[in-house]
Amino acid sequence: MRLEEMQLHTSPFLEGYSNGDAEVVRFFDYKSPYDKHEWTKRQQELKRYSFPRKGLTDYLTTYNQKIGSSAKTIENIQKLNAEESLAVVGGQQAGLLTGPLLVIYKCISTIQLAKQAEKELNVPVVPIFWIAGEDHDMDEINHVMVPKNNTAKKVSLKSASNVKSSASLWEWDSDEVQPWLKEVFSSFGETAFTSDLVAETERILKDSDSIVTFFAKLLSKWFSEEGLIVLDSGDPSLKKLQSSMLKEMIVHNKAIDEAFNVRTEELCTSGYSAPIEIQENNAHLFYTKNQERILLYRDEEGFSSKEKDFTISESELLEEAINHPEKFSNNVVTRPLMQEFLLPVLSFVAGPGEIAYWAVLGKVFGQFNRMMPILTPRLSFTLVTTGVNELLQSKAITVKQVLENGTEEYKREWYAMNRPIETYDTVQSVKAEFTSSYEKLIRLAEDIDPKLLAVADLNLKRILSEIDYMENKLEQRVRKKVKEPLAEFDEIMLQLKPTGIFQERVWNIYQFVNEEGSSLMNQLVQYPYQFNGKHKIVYV
Repeated sequence: MRLEEMQLHTSPFLEGYSNGDAEVVRFFDYKSPYDKHEWTKRQQELKRYSFPRKGLTDYLTTYNQKIGSSAKTIENIQKLNAEESLAVVGGQQAGLLTGPLLVIYKCISTIQLAKQAEKELNVPVVPIFWIAGEDHDMDEINHVMVPKNNTAKKVSLKSASNVKSSASLWEWDSDEVQPWLKEVFSSFGETAFTSDLVAETERILKDSDSIVTFFAKLLSKWFSEEGLIVLDSGDPSLKKLQSSMLKEMIVHNKAIDEAFNVRTEELCTSGYSAPIEIQENNAHLFYTKNQERILLYRDEEGFSSKEKDFTISESELLEEAINHPEKFSNNVVTRPLMQEFLLPVLSFVAGPGEIAYWAVLGKVFGQFNRMMPILTPRLSFTLVTTGVNELLQSKAITVKQVLENGTEEYKREWYAMNRPIETYDTVQSVKAEFTSSYEKLIRLAEDIDPKLLAVADLNLKRILSEIDYMENKLEQRVRKKVKEPLAEFDEIMLQLKPTGIFQERVWNIYQFVNEEGSSLMNQLVQYPYQFNGKHKIVYV
């Protein structure tokens, strides 16, 4: 495996954060994400707080044993019992076959950052992946993108229910999922690794009762030997630890919303767009009734659904938080708060969008006399297979050029230099010669009857259009002779920047494991990366 780095221009806000721009970092409690001195400051800050360590380790042990995690992961869980222990946390919704590549990169980032911090601080620092099992947007997680007909095709799995329940409660019959799985792997193509990979994945699928369990078991398979701890935020067993914080969120609900609104307005005043929509009287909590997840809003009676078809008083909601915390879930504003209550978070590994929405949470954390954790931008990668690298070399272009400019310009340049026969000059010469000769007919027509000039002009246009038709036919034959080399430019673009989007947001890791073998994952997770804000180009 070979690594190159490049400065990739993504969002201005992320770049400002990574570069320490004052107008951006003022929205965060820790201003220098790549400065290890910030780790020490955060370590001292966390000594002010207490965490439900015993209940947490009991839950994590049970859950990680359920998903088949290694002894290394169980050992890391036990480290959390120590008062000085810390955590690096990353998270994502549960996607099919682990979702897009960026999910794998979050796991790798979380593992690597925890190792570096443990070495630097000389205290236990464990990697934790927070599965957002509470989310219910199935359209975001019910598919895998596969390359087909020179584009990215979505292969979707239908939900068994239209009810807006959390992903953790999306029940499925693994036998009904299996045809979908076969279709996905068929799209990847048959290689020397396919048979074993499909068999192992089918075995894990058969032992999974939901999309979240399937996701968690796959993460455990790939990363538990590195000690990655997995939790499901939608698990009722984890919810039992959340009652006291839920009560605080209900009692101080208006203050939370106002703090969020004020900071969002400040961000917008600085010239950035609001990363989270402001909704009047949003309670930033969901309540589940009849397996449907209802976003709550404050009203004169207490709380209600947006449509007012569900209402509940504050006292009733507080009672529910004590007796039935499993009925509650957080939205994008309160989820980070719940995370901070449960875990001693040294750093949160965040993607560009997450860093933007954390920017509006500073005052929310302040309501609870807490500071936000260090936000570390996740590692960002482009994987270059042997086949794609050979195509790049044959066209004398680089990955950097493709990521910055696409391939169309290089495709046109190559065609201009390598077309086997030049048609343009010959056709233009024929047109000029014919037009010159045709002038004699025009003069003759004018001498006979000036009214024939219009007919002569129309006839000329018709003949020239026939020459254009012939030119198109000639050009088609020329292009046919270079069709394969031109298609290789499209293949490069499809693999590295499909539909103009960075590879990590589209393709799935199984596409690459199917081509390169399972050793690819070991190489990716063990390579000693630097957290420096630069994009990693990995030649596998």
